[in-house]
Amino acid sequence: MTVNASRPVVLISGGRQNLASPRRETQDVWTGCHVDYVKSVLRSGGAPLVLSYLADAESISAALDCAQGVLLSGGGDVVSLAYGEQPHPQSRYQDPVRDEMEFELTRQALERNIPILGICRGIQVLNVALGGTLVQHIAGEVENAYKHYSSGLAPTLLHDIEIEEDSVLANVMGSRSLAVNSWHHQSVKQLGKGLRVNARSGDGVIEGIESSEGKPILAVQCHPEEVSADYPQFQAIFDWLVQQAARHRSE
Repeated sequence: MTVNASRPVVLISGGRQNLASPRRETQDVWTGCHVDYVKSVLRSGGAPLVLSYLADAESISAALDCAQGVLLSGGGDVVSLAYGEQPHPQSRYQDPVRDEMEFELTRQALERNIPILGICRGIQVLNVALGGTLVQHIAGEVENAYKHYSSGLAPTLLHDIEIEEDSVLANVMGSRSLAVNSWHHQSVKQLGKGLRVNARSGDGVIEGIESSEGKPILAVQCHPEEVSADYPQFQAIFDWLVQQAARHRSE
């Protein structure tokens, strides 16, 4: 197999989508991810490879053999029983097969020290995979919570976050205060093993995490892929992933 040495491969986790169809007709089920993830990785010089919706450890391992970076993409809620809690009435879009796939992908990537970037659902998957828990519904569990689920008709920077001074995220973004877009109603609660908080919004909601042990792990609650074309500062997050992937390949 010939690999283009100029572009490190980034494996992007994909989900499933049930397409609407008329009654009594077979409903199509598609697998993949939003094209914005693909475009953002491409702009940073990576070669995006979408991991189809599956939960087979050997297939995931084979896919990782071709990859130097992992991007855990956005999507629905993680099944709450995965972190020992009963579901909140507002929990939605659970997919236990995708949970199993991404937990296995995360586990194997960590074993190989492959760089990981988590986005929205991805930050939550990463945290749960490492033994953490989630706030299941921010509006019902966080006092004086901001609006965290945008209803904007175009990419919108909805609220500010404050970034920890000595964090990887601060170095990547070149700033300690940042306005972000927001499409989530859950968030990190109790941190998983080996993780630290790198950003919060003013209402206390955790907006970013990274490794506390110097490993190439970074995750954000916002959706930088959605706004990286209109607000180029967010492209830096994908630059970080591709640079880390290139470094991993050379080791």
